[in-house]
Amino acid sequence: MRPLTKLIGVSKSIRQTLLGDLFTNKRFVIGFTIFLFIILLGYVGSLFAYPDPWKISYYTPGGTDRCTDDLRYLPPSPEHLLGTDNNCRDIYTWLVVGLKNTIWIAALAGVIGTLIATVLGMIAGYRGGLLDDVINFSANFMIVIPMFIVLLMIVGYVPERLRTSMLVAVVIGLLSWPGPTRVVRSMVMQNKAADYVDMAKLTNFTSTEILFKEILPNIASYIFLIYINSFSSAIFTEVGIGAIGFGPFDAVTLGRAFNAMLAGGAITLGLWWWFMSLGLVVVFLSYSLLLINLGLQHVFNPRLRFTVYAV
Repeated sequence: MRPLTKLIGVSKSIRQTLLGDLFTNKRFVIGFTIFLFIILLGYVGSLFAYPDPWKISYYTPGGTDRCTDDLRYLPPSPEHLLGTDNNCRDIYTWLVVGLKNTIWIAALAGVIGTLIATVLGMIAGYRGGLLDDVINFSANFMIVIPMFIVLLMIVGYVPERLRTSMLVAVVIGLLSWPGPTRVVRSMVMQNKAADYVDMAKLTNFTSTEILFKEILPNIASYIFLIYINSFSSAIFTEVGIGAIGFGPFDAVTLGRAFNAMLAGGAITLGLWWWFMSLGLVVVFLSYSLLLINLGLQHVFNPRLRFTVYAV
């Protein structure tokens, strides 16, 4: 009985941990499941795609590079799961490869934007004074400016051979810090007045130690939420700029796949398997991130958790 009692105690302690709370939250579980499926579609699904999404030779009977009318706009088949486009390229290959590359761009852009916002917000919220005024004014000023237009102006003037996935991710990240910076700043200002910060000052902690050893762990969960939002926003940004022809030039992305779909006239020709597959991937990806964000908020925010579990 003792091993069984010990096992039950361990299981109960696990359920009471943060991880246990997360995976008992229905919104988080549903969102995480959908997100995991989409990740598998991009990374595992690409293993079953054609090696080079740009080449036509895989689809022609003789292995030539000619795209003929009988190879354009093919419907879904075992050889082409989502058919072919107006350039005789496999749509499924563009979907899974584009999904994988867009996720990579959004992940990097989210890291850059969240890192900048965390550093600037912590400095502004803790130091105050002129430095806080400068950072806060800069963030407010950039929030007023439509960042999507600024992004188009930047990537639009970059030569196509230099418009790489890395560059697009960095630019998106560098333009996504103003809003999150204000959030981090407000959280640091609230924690700065807490008793544990006063105790740290009495023990001669430096400002850097207080920020990164005392305050940062207390706001880490909210910074993770900021990253999820930045990641989701970066996906829509990449799809938006790519759909109008300003996406990365060195790789297939979801944005570039949308651009090819619009240029190929998929909507006007009624090729539902082409535009529906791209649209559903973006919709379910953003929906899964929304559910993950809501689930994390209910777990990390004690007031929301009380509201949910008290009902």
